[in-house]
Amino acid sequence: MRKYPWLQFTLAIALSLLLLLLPLSAVRAAAPPVDVKINISHFPPFYVIESGIPHRGIGIDLIAAMNETQSKFRFSIIESSARRRHQMFKKGAYDVSLFDHIEWGWDRSQVEATRRYLTGGERYITLSGSEVHPDFFDDLSDKKIGAILGYHYRFSDYEADPAALSQKFDISLVTNQMQILKMVLSKRVQVGVMTESFLEYYFQSHQEMRSVLLISDHYDQPYNFVGIVRKNGPISAAQLEKILFSVFTDNRFDWIAGKYGITWEK
Repeated sequence: MRKYPWLQFTLAIALSLLLLLLPLSAVRAAAPPVDVKINISHFPPFYVIESGIPHRGIGIDLIAAMNETQSKFRFSIIESSARRRHQMFKKGAYDVSLFDHIEWGWDRSQVEATRRYLTGGERYITLSGSEVHPDFFDDLSDKKIGAILGYHYRFSDYEADPAALSQKFDISLVTNQMQILKMVLSKRVQVGVMTESFLEYYFQSHQEMRSVLLISDHYDQPYNFVGIVRKNGPISAAQLEKILFSVFTDNRFDWIAGKYGITWEK
């Protein structure tokens, strides 16, 4: 080595550069994922939130898969009621809402949306009977209605304020779909407005109820589910969309759609 001092000098420089670069690489490798908060509220079968029971539903399984399929972002959940979710968003409590729609009270100047990834809708239900005519659901103004507090419905021109709804309709507002179903079955309301996805999930374990309930042929409103994302937040709509569709097209997660009987749009 003494015969080649230039080589010794070159190796010393290379070793110094390597030592300088190693900490930078370690920092990059150890960089924590970006935390992204997703709002959830009781909305079976998408989110089932019950006291004393671990959260479950399509959305819970999807969020777990979103964390599993990548490491740049870490998705966590923030609970709210359907009525309080917009207020919590304005306060910065969360950044993303899944299984949502831009028309459900969102300010387009504050949020952006992914492309559609799931379709469905809300249907009217009532007890089956000979007195129920085909046009029974055409006019709800003279019927007792069961619906969800904080939801936007087409029959009410998307009005969600309880006081305004009570002035226009004979309506009982509750906090979950099962309560609506129970009100219909007990004849406390004549018409329930329920998501098609909840009904299909319910019928999986209660096949006998298909003959008990009459379901409208048409939707109150069709669902075109998208992800709602805060503008200039920790994740963009394009980034969220890429992660969502990577889950939908990954056969490791086909069990999610199969479990709930849904079909993702890919």
